[in-house]
Amino acid sequence: MKRENFRVLTCIIIINITIVSLFLLANGYCATEEINSKYGESPVIDGYMDLSAKEWNKAAFNDEISLEGIPIDLWVMHDDTNLYISIQFDLLLGHHKINEFIGLIISNSSSEDKEEFIDAKIIQFTNISANEYNYFDYNVSGSVFLIDTEKNGDGAAKLEELTSTYEFALPIKGHDANEDDAALDYGNGYAFNITYGETPAYPGGIKKSSIVLINIKALAGPIPSIINVVFSVLSIIVFSVLGIVLGFYIYRIFKLKENIEKYRR
Repeated sequence: MKRENFRVLTCIIIINITIVSLFLLANGYCATEEINSKYGESPVIDGYMDLSAKEWNKAAFNDEISLEGIPIDLWVMHDDTNLYISIQFDLLLGHHKINEFIGLIISNSSSEDKEEFIDAKIIQFTNISANEYNYFDYNVSGSVFLIDTEKNGDGAAKLEELTSTYEFALPIKGHDANEDDAALDYGNGYAFNITYGETPAYPGGIKKSSIVLINIKALAGPIPSIINVVFSVLSIIVFSVLGIVLGFYIYRIFKLKENIEKYRR
């Protein structure tokens, strides 16, 4: 009896260890939130989400991301030229800082390897109470941020009561991207480090961050013209008829051959 109890206890311990190990493994691999961008019409990049115009209506939405204690709402969409990202969050009265900023540090791939993060787009308030801000484009090398000679993309921000909204437009250029920018392209995924800070210093001013994986959906192929569709349908009909006629004649030939063989007998 004791031996049976020992076996049961051993089995329970092994099962528990296995379940815990699998749980920890799953958590380790699911640390990064994955978002599939959706296709839609380009929004106005002004820091204001116009609900009446439904400008972000077709975007992928995620409200489960937190910048180390600051819950954010995230919208992601793209069109034929840009990837659009909007970030919105609330802070208590007096907790928004005059030089608050949100930055996107962008990897050149889906990898979270530090060396892959080569590009940064930052919207920095110069006076948040007056809704005055700047949009910056940086080249990133490790912990060094160098201002780009050519600014790419666009960004805007606005504070309304307790809610701050940041909107980004990032060019999707593929292999034609400037050497200082991440080569965003359709059909690929990229790691984005969303950062929050309160002073105009990078990376020293970054206080909170979270990495998300954004997949940019491949563009649909060109829609065939009506003439091409008509010709395709006519071709299918003609070849179908020819196939039926040919099949009929082959059938008649076989029947004729059978009749000839009967007469010979």
